Amino acid sequence: MITETIPPIRPYYDFSAVFMATKAFIDRHNEKHDQLTERLNANHRATAELITRLYAKQLNHAVSLGEDISEQLPGFKTFNPSLASCKGCTVRTIINHKERLKAAGFISKEIHRGKTGIELWINPQVFTPKKISIIKGNMQGIIKDIKAAYGSEVKNLHPLVHVQQEQKKNNNSTVDKFITPEEGVHLSAHSPKETNVTGTVQEQDKNTRKSPVSGSKTQTRGAKKMRKNGSDPAFLLQLVRDFWKYAKLLLFSELILSEVEENEILNHIWVSVYRKFRVKGSKKDWEGYQQILYKRVDMVSRYLKRNPNRWVAPAHLYFSPDNKRNGFNKTYDWYLKQEILKKEIRNQILIQKAEKEWQDYDKGKGKNKHKTRLQLFRIQQQRLSTYKDDTLMREYEKSLQRTLLKPIAI
Repeated sequence: MITETIPPIRPYYDFSAVFMATKAFIDRHNEKHDQLTERLNANHRATAELITRLYAKQLNHAVSLGEDISEQLPGFKTFNPSLASCKGCTVRTIINHKERLKAAGFISKEIHRGKTGIELWINPQVFTPKKISIIKGNMQGIIKDIKAAYGSEVKNLHPLVHVQQEQKKNNNSTVDKFITPEEGVHLSAHSPKETNVTGTVQEQDKNTRKSPVSGSKTQTRGAKKMRKNGSDPAFLLQLVRDFWKYAKLLLFSELILSEVEENEILNHIWVSVYRKFRVKGSKKDWEGYQQILYKRVDMVSRYLKRNPNRWVAPAHLYFSPDNKRNGFNKTYDWYLKQEILKKEIRNQILIQKAEKEWQDYDKGKGKNKHKTRLQLFRIQQQRLSTYKDDTLMREYEKSLQRTLLKPIAI
């Protein structure tokens, strides 16, 4: 007799389950201790949640690469400056929070590995993985039949993968750090007197530096090129002025400039930020790009608000096309990281909601309990397709394999 072997079971760490386990652990600890010096407050809880989120993402990434972690979990590899940057606090605060979490038993062990950072082990009560079975059977045929019933084909494109890179240095001369801003929140800029490249204090109201270059002639030549491309020069040049007005309000609010100096900055923005408008686009396209630029300025403003000891270069250097080290163009990488992270979190929440609907359906609960399985599938597919994200649809297919099909019993 030929016996089939059950395929290996892979662990999968659900973000919401890990957060609930973290909350339950901290609540149990606080119930057992009455003294405030032994309890974990909201700041300690936030640090613990940050560690668990990054650790769960690190473990899931290791599983996706085929690494076997079923026998023993690896440690969480990170850097103190990186955690401080993500949380928006100092490195000393992170170290103090880790000591309190170790005393509470949340962090069971910590090893310092020199230049490669630190390695943390979390209490196993928090990280209890789900199991994903690699199921045998006509899986592709089943999914193909479901798709054929509705006449909609999901495109199998490569998913958008993002792995957050840990930063090894906490460099005070640049604001090139990962930022997670709160959408729609506009905070005031940093102290306007700390705009000197060397970091020393300087009175900006005495900034009478004369510029030998005037941007008027250069922008006149650029206007002719914009007419050739069919663009409205007045509209495009107004975008440059609006952007500088917004950036000056948030980042250089007390800066006093002469007309020549302001024209030089506008010329730098026209060259480095808008690339002399050489890219063709409609009015709607440029308005959308303008909103992205505003968001990038907001990111820098929030970062400086959280870190008062940090600064950006003076405006004529910050927007200079020759500034490759700490200029405004570096914020484009921040923006991409933020958007990718937001999309990953959104997709994770949507997939968890779909899985919960299938679990309620199997128990005869929920608003879809009177519908057929195909009807529920169609409702979910129609809802997810509105996001126009091929990566989301691929993840949804994988969730169907985890949720609908069960391992074959021998």
